[in-house]
Amino acid sequence: MRRVATELGASPMAIYRHVADKDELLVLLLDRLAAELPRPTLPADPRDRVLSACRVMRDGLAQYPWIVDVLAQGDLIAPSILWLIEEIVASLHACGLSHARAADGYRAIWQYTVGSLIVQRGLDEIGKLQRPPYVLKVLTSVDPDQLPTLAALAPHWAAARGRDSYELGLRPLVDGLLTIL
Repeated sequence: MRRVATELGASPMAIYRHVADKDELLVLLLDRLAAELPRPTLPADPRDRVLSACRVMRDGLAQYPWIVDVLAQGDLIAPSILWLIEEIVASLHACGLSHARAADGYRAIWQYTVGSLIVQRGLDEIGKLQRPPYVLKVLTSVDPDQLPTLAALAPHWAAARGRDSYELGLRPLVDGLLTIL
């Protein structure tokens, strides 16, 4: 709150005249950003609708990386984003999942989405260092006698790290969830 107050040129106590605590301020900010999220026309097919809604969620979160850290703690939510959660769970239900399984499915998708954004942010930070990532040094220098599969993958690690793998995993995740009827 002190940092926010400094940015606003106010005292921390002045902020507390408008919000009860840091969480209320965060929810107000999250809600404002969620309200600005575009609401595209989603496909009629429920499976395609889930996939499209997940992309909307991920793209919206990717615009503000700090939001991922706040939401990953699991306590806060922006009421203005409920329409998107509704689209995802209603579509999972329309695909044949029970309400309980649709809730589980949403949680799995949420965790996958947040995890992919956190990893991508880490990769972006490592990229700013302008040096080869340590993990690539380790993965590309393994002993082929001890770890033959890892050694065979050595020329592929850098390209794999450079690709956005969200789509690669999203479809199989959703398809797998839909088999749990």
